[in-house]
Amino acid sequence: MKLQTIYTENKTAFLLAAALLAALAVGVFISNQRLAQYTTVATLQVSEQANVLSTLAETIARNGADAVTESVIKDCPINDRIRFDALLGSLDSGLPIAELKALDQLFSSCASFYSDRKALMVVRFEREVAVYEDRVTLLDTLTAADEQEAAQVAQWRELLAIEQEQSELFGSLVDAQRQIITLLIEGKSATSDEIMLILAEVNEIREAQQFARQQAITIRSAVTSL
Repeated sequence: MKLQTIYTENKTAFLLAAALLAALAVGVFISNQRLAQYTTVATLQVSEQANVLSTLAETIARNGADAVTESVIKDCPINDRIRFDALLGSLDSGLPIAELKALDQLFSSCASFYSDRKALMVVRFEREVAVYEDRVTLLDTLTAADEQEAAQVAQWRELLAIEQEQSELFGSLVDAQRQIITLLIEGKSATSDEIMLILAEVNEIREAQQFARQQAITIRSAVTSL
């Protein structure tokens, strides 16, 4: 049977097959175009979120706060802050009972301000790290490549863990200060066993803070230089 005869007898089938192939080619082209567009958007979102993390990390490093945190965590009145800081700074030198009681009264409104502010900033940081990880995972899916290492997701997670540790240590330091003031008001000597034990814990907390701070500096300098 001649080819012409075969074509004539199966013309409809050939045309249908050709149309299907053309439609398939167009579909693949459109799909590839959309995938490229999605990948571009996802890459941009990862980059933007990395900038958010860098800004937050640097703000937390200097014990600062963003506008949202500042609107939620309020410091005590300026005169109380000045008085509180002066009394707390003189605590090691010994304070008369009247000033100890004044310090105790100011403690609730002034002592935890910086600790609370840092804690809220770290919560914000945790949320943004999770968003970053989700966006990198999406980019992984779109590119069929491992973007986690290039985006340094593990390092951001490590920095978050260190900042969480520092926040907890900060809170522990505030609690220790409260305990010392309470014991002094109760009449305990500054060299009593109870206070000396707390002071030993304070030294351990400060050493842990210093170690964590150095770790954070190292990781932060790596991830924020991308």
